[in-house]
Amino acid sequence: MTEPPTPEIAADAAPTPDRRPTGLRRLGLFFVAFASGFAVLTIEIAGARLIAPVYGLSAVPWTAVIGTILAALALGSHLGGRWADGGRIPLPAVLAAAGFASVIPLVAGSFPWAARSWLGFIPGAVASALVLFAPAVLCLGAVVPYLVRADTESLGSIGRRAGDISAATTAGSILGSFVTGFFLLPAFPLPVLMGLTGAFLFLLALVAGWILGRPVERGALGAAALAVGALGWMTSGSAADVLVRTQTLHASVQVTEREWSDGRRVRELWQNGGSSSAEYVETGMPAHDYARMSATLLEPLQDRLDRTLVLGGAALSLPVALSIRRPSMEIDVVEIDPVVTRLAREYFAYGEGDYPGISVTHDDARVFLRGTEERWDLIYLDVFDHFLTVPWTMVTVEALEAMRAHLEPDGLLMANVLTPLGGPGSAFLQRLVATAEEVYGEVRIYPTDPDADPRVMQNAILVAAAEVGHLPPVPGALDIPAAGRPLTDAWAPVEFLQGKVFAQGIRWE
Repeated sequence: MTEPPTPEIAADAAPTPDRRPTGLRRLGLFFVAFASGFAVLTIEIAGARLIAPVYGLSAVPWTAVIGTILAALALGSHLGGRWADGGRIPLPAVLAAAGFASVIPLVAGSFPWAARSWLGFIPGAVASALVLFAPAVLCLGAVVPYLVRADTESLGSIGRRAGDISAATTAGSILGSFVTGFFLLPAFPLPVLMGLTGAFLFLLALVAGWILGRPVERGALGAAALAVGALGWMTSGSAADVLVRTQTLHASVQVTEREWSDGRRVRELWQNGGSSSAEYVETGMPAHDYARMSATLLEPLQDRLDRTLVLGGAALSLPVALSIRRPSMEIDVVEIDPVVTRLAREYFAYGEGDYPGISVTHDDARVFLRGTEERWDLIYLDVFDHFLTVPWTMVTVEALEAMRAHLEPDGLLMANVLTPLGGPGSAFLQRLVATAEEVYGEVRIYPTDPDADPRVMQNAILVAAAEVGHLPPVPGALDIPAAGRPLTDAWAPVEFLQGKVFAQGIRWE
């Protein structure tokens, strides 16, 4: 029995022969697929950075952004198939709609703050991703069905054509992730990058019209591309109190100078929405309460602290303060971001004095601890990946054991955490105490404001010694009960625990 001939796709389900791309124009189909995939990853990675000042870059906002992007792609693919078959909405119009949708993050930059205020931390992160990024990605998700239809001549080749187009889109996403994360983010302010992405999508609409033989308003699309690109530049400006704002491989960073409530001018370094260093402009001394409390705790032990390791340098305000108090102290600082150290030299006290005892290494703290044999009298942990959250990798049993292994026998560990002292929001602090007690012989918690409402956020200093009796004789420690199983590298739900701060209603005073 002979096989029936491969049927041609029906006339209403395929492009007309004169519009079916061939040769160079067929290569253009793969370029459009590749470029649309690239744009999706640019929006995803840049989008996570856009909401980082509000939600940080922990698992919660990344989960919200990635989940929303995937949902938008799925819905876009579903709708795109129907739009392509219906023939009433041309592909250039879909790409132009994506270009217009890319403007939303530029004109609605305050929405994430409002969403967090109205909905809370996790729902606010999801809502922010839905409003700011889903519309453009939905349109880009519709591109593949259009291109598969345009590239397919018969049912006998539809699988191969669909596979090729999908592969080109995925290849664009792969390159987009690397180029955006490693090159575009450090090179452009986020509004500029989003504006350039929108302009690119309008130009891609022009290309799609030429490939598919669809008439397009070239002048209008070109003008829209210029307008969106210009809007990106216009919205990239900083407020008067912002001295510098930039993106690095690790964080959204800015330096501000403003008057605090006590009437004194303070210069601050912000990373992912959190104030990681603050100094009084007049004196260069730390303005954060935790730095002053730390100095008070260390004062009785100052004579025996010859070597200190600070994990998380930021603007080096704390190392500078320690060096001023004891110039002979050797202070090794591990800061993951070299851009932050450069800003410390340019805008903070570290760059205004001579501190030969301070040595800065740019590395991940866990990696640094694993690769050194050095020991210190004090290890000070001062790292945050958001304005609330200490990175989970630094507060597990394994991490605290690595720190203990590099302490002298009578050495101390100190850690700065931002937390309420009571209520549901103190769940992380209680779990951190349980984890520290698993590793160290004695653990204390010192609040920076013992008279404050326990439900109010404040800096608390955890102090731990390998052996009982080695902690500084300073009164004022709180009895924070250990609760829950210790955090480990295999199970450290830090973001979930800190999320309870938002659930109870975050309060600063």
